[in-house]
Amino acid sequence: MADSFIVGDAGGTGTQWRVVKDGDIQQFETIGFNAYTHNLEDLKTSITQTFGEEVEPNIPIYFYAAGVDTKQQAEDVRSEFAEIFGSNIHIENDLVGVARSLCGREEGNVCILGTGSNACYYNGQQVNKVSASLGYVLGDEGSGAYLGKKLMMGIFREQFSKEIITQFQEKYSLTSHEVIQRIYHEPRPNHFLASFGTFIYENRNHPEIHQLITRAFNDFFDAFFHKSEHKEKPFHFSGSIAYYFSDTLRQIGTERKFLIKNIVQSPIAGLVLYHQQYD
Repeated sequence: MADSFIVGDAGGTGTQWRVVKDGDIQQFETIGFNAYTHNLEDLKTSITQTFGEEVEPNIPIYFYAAGVDTKQQAEDVRSEFAEIFGSNIHIENDLVGVARSLCGREEGNVCILGTGSNACYYNGQQVNKVSASLGYVLGDEGSGAYLGKKLMMGIFREQFSKEIITQFQEKYSLTSHEVIQRIYHEPRPNHFLASFGTFIYENRNHPEIHQLITRAFNDFFDAFFHKSEHKEKPFHFSGSIAYYFSDTLRQIGTERKFLIKNIVQSPIAGLVLYHQQYD
């Protein structure tokens, strides 16, 4: 059983860290990271400022991050992290982290619904992608960015009732021009779109918003599991969207005859247990 290590789980919005020393656990949070859209230097600076003094030389580091889809991406992150963490660094995709956290060594379908979305089948040892995520422009069905995009379309095309449009404008006072400028000319447009998840959650019981959420989650299952050979295996979810809209997610799972088991906001607690048990 491992007594001392550091584990980090990075999503698009934030990174959860646990520093484990002789069984004692400290919690930290830094900025988020996605290998496709974020600057690793910013994350390194955030780590140094947040808990750099807690890092001991060559303590095992387990880092799980969105967008780390190739060996080269993992190696790039490992090389950069060596400056602050030393050489005992293990880099994996965030799906691997969720799988280890929620399944341990058991098989299942593992899904992420946060700022972005992704899914895989986990055989108890390795993850196998069931479909390409494609990012917030081409994919990310069911994610916060996807929900935000659908909300923007409905608001500015006046496809929603006057009631919803008025509530939205009272809260945000945005024009379509301002939204387009923000998406195309400022950093992290996926975060901007996902930020409207608060409005969607506040109005989740309104029939039009409930329909938006339902369609988005069905789009997720259609995108990622239309060809899956493992639909009879349990489904496990991590991410803020899955967590806060869990009632709707479970309802759709029931309608589609899927067994949805764990839904957590973050996999970090399960990852600590995993590495305590298996390393």
